[in-house]
Amino acid sequence: MKKYFSKITILAAAFAFLDQLTKYLAGQYLKNPFEIIGSFFKFQYTENTGVAFSIPIPFTGIIILNVILLVLITYFAVKEMDLSRPVSILALSLIYGGAIGNIIDRLAAGYVVDFISIWKWPSFNPADVYIVLGILLILLFYSRIKKV
Repeated sequence: MKKYFSKITILAAAFAFLDQLTKYLAGQYLKNPFEIIGSFFKFQYTENTGVAFSIPIPFTGIIILNVILLVLITYFAVKEMDLSRPVSILALSLIYGGAIGNIIDRLAAGYVVDFISIWKWPSFNPADVYIVLGILLILLFYSRIKKV
């Protein structure tokens, strides 16, 4: 069990690093919107003090909620998932890396940097993408990664 969590930790750290790097670059170079496909798809620096979809929640509540969710995900992973499967390791690494990336933002600046904008969807960042991909992997492959 311990060796799987070390793999997850290393991958999660790499994802968190990539997230932080892209957010740093967004802060440096995206003060003005950079349109890829007109206003449909663009990169634009924004500061999000809320949670998903910019829903406003007090700062302390957001941190407590993040910690509770990470504890629950860890409990679920240990109880339900076969951590020897690469897809399990990848899914958890994506979720942890994304969560850590956003927590770093909140603790360092009090907000999360978002910079990817698609049509009318709220702006998001790589950490958000990591979390969604990790959850999708678990949903898609649960029958193959659950403990027998």
